[in-house]
Amino acid sequence: MLDRIVGPLLPVAFVIVLGFVAGKRGRLNHSDSLLISRLVLGWIFPALLLVGMASTPRAQLFDFKLIFATFIGIMGMYAVSLLIGWWRYRELKAATLKGFVCGYPDAAFMGIPILQAMFGPGSIYSVLVLNLIASLLMIPLTTMLLSIATGKGSGTQAFLSSISSAVRRPLMWAPALGILCSILQVKLPPVLADAFNLLGKATPGVSLLCLGLIMSSVRLKLSNEVWANLGLKLLVHPALMFAATLVLGVHGLYAQQMILLCALPSATIPAMFANEAGAYQSEAATSILVSTVLSILTFSVAIYLVDGGLAAA
Repeated sequence: MLDRIVGPLLPVAFVIVLGFVAGKRGRLNHSDSLLISRLVLGWIFPALLLVGMASTPRAQLFDFKLIFATFIGIMGMYAVSLLIGWWRYRELKAATLKGFVCGYPDAAFMGIPILQAMFGPGSIYSVLVLNLIASLLMIPLTTMLLSIATGKGSGTQAFLSSISSAVRRPLMWAPALGILCSILQVKLPPVLADAFNLLGKATPGVSLLCLGLIMSSVRLKLSNEVWANLGLKLLVHPALMFAATLVLGVHGLYAQQMILLCALPSATIPAMFANEAGAYQSEAATSILVSTVLSILTFSVAIYLVDGGLAAA
């Protein structure tokens, strides 16, 4: 059991620390992290998703109960945190960013290497479902609400523009192409599949190194708001996802994977939105950093519960 918990987490922690040390020692800097992020999200990760979805059995793509349960777990946490933020601040910008921080788990950077170590390559489907919901709903909704909060332009226009921008990115159309191949049962040519596999395999290591580099530039400032975010993200979020699987009768490997994904720390994207919006910057950055550190403990508990049969049947 100890090997099952420590095995996936130690290599992840080591690579994150490696990126952190590289940033602190000046071997890599903030501009390097932006370049690496663009490389991962624009090239490496889409290649992994394309190949992973093209090799996914067609029947699995039509598991709508899993998709709806994921929607409840992800957007439900976003809505609850946003409402708590509005109750606390009575200010839309801070409330929206709080919802984004607590509702968006780091599936792309941390989820892929951990789930692949635990469940194999097939786990990429769970990451894709979560990523699609976040990209097509959470990010456009956040963009719209921030536009309304700043009074710049129409919120509806911002929402539609964000969706239009999202679907043009490789992160969206690459897995869509893979899904189409799976539905039509079209196999990628071996040379093309091998090339995308070669590129996609770099995703886990490069993304974790980038995460550590980003963390090295964060100024730690703990507060009651940060501790509240940690409780929502690391404890309430996986519990909400588990409740959604119970209500909808979703169980088995993919239910377990979704619970584990929601037990991950906050993604780094909300910090970028906070910087651009000029609000909630310290709270967002500190919540992301501390949740990443504490998740080594809380995620170990999640693995223990899943291995003990949570959501298995």
